[in-house]
Amino acid sequence: MSSKPRPLSLKPSLRGLIRNWWPVGVWLAVIRLESTDYASSTNTYGLVYQVTKVVFGAVDPQLVLMLNTILRKSGHFIGYAVLSLLVFLALKYTHRDRLRPLLQRSWGGFFRDIWQLDWAVIAVLFSLITAAVDEFHQTFLASRSGTWQDVALDTAGAVFIQLLLYARALNLQRRQSLTESEPSLTR
Repeated sequence: MSSKPRPLSLKPSLRGLIRNWWPVGVWLAVIRLESTDYASSTNTYGLVYQVTKVVFGAVDPQLVLMLNTILRKSGHFIGYAVLSLLVFLALKYTHRDRLRPLLQRSWGGFFRDIWQLDWAVIAVLFSLITAAVDEFHQTFLASRSGTWQDVALDTAGAVFIQLLLYARALNLQRRQSLTESEPSLTR
């Protein structure tokens, strides 16, 4: 029986992985459901038409068609921005959980604790690959069509949220450096 302390592992625990990654899995399921016949343009048009008819009375079908298109394309942009955000956060928190036992400081005090380029790149690439697979899948459905333009729109949403995360991290870092450089009133 050895009395030497066991070396700390940098491998994340299964519990930690599940805790950090389950939102990504749920969102992938949502994206998968939206990729079915139920979310086809015809079906969403019918839903948008019924809602606008209830709210506004008689409506021009061309206006509803335009509204349906705007809502669907916004859904692409926002949906993949959310996916990119969730992947980024899962990577960030998995990294935090791995390093916490080794750190001699509290987590979150440095810029690299808040944002890292590799987290952002992986999140965007994950979103891009998911979008490409999703659009490819849609080419096999009679009621759907897969287009490279939708993949580009999805990826734009993923990049947009990463730029917002970077700007937020810079802002937090700037505020932190300002509070550290302010002279103390007490001596």
